[in-house]
Amino acid sequence: MSGRRERDTKARLERLSEEQISFVRREVFSALYGRAGNLARLNRLPDPKAAIREVAALGRLAESLQDGGVRVPDRAAAEVAVGLAADVDDLHAYEQIYERCERAMWEHDAIHALVRLFGEADRDARGGPGDADAGGDRR
Repeated sequence: MSGRRERDTKARLERLSEEQISFVRREVFSALYGRAGNLARLNRLPDPKAAIREVAALGRLAESLQDGGVRVPDRAAAEVAVGLAADVDDLHAYEQIYERCERAMWEHDAIHALVRLFGEADRDARGGPGDADAGGDRR
């Protein structure tokens, strides 16, 4: 058929490892589940038609991933995949920020624990609270 569109051409997942394929499937199915759930509030979404197109594209993408490839060309599914990639990148950027903050808090706690040791040692040397000689004679 010379006039037929190449809509059903399948790009195989050969370049992805089994782990990568599993991850991609989880991400796509998770996004599909979440976005489909949003359709219950369709009248409150800013662009209901776009939301429906996105869920449909995610559904096609999820189905084709289960079949071992992705159907091309599918501009809407490609846009969804780009969006998922951006979401994963944003998540990793957040995780890096969180890890840096977590490290900064750990460093803060460590150095202030050191400072407290000096304060405690100074109180002990001066006969701080709880010391029998606290009010005693200092020569």
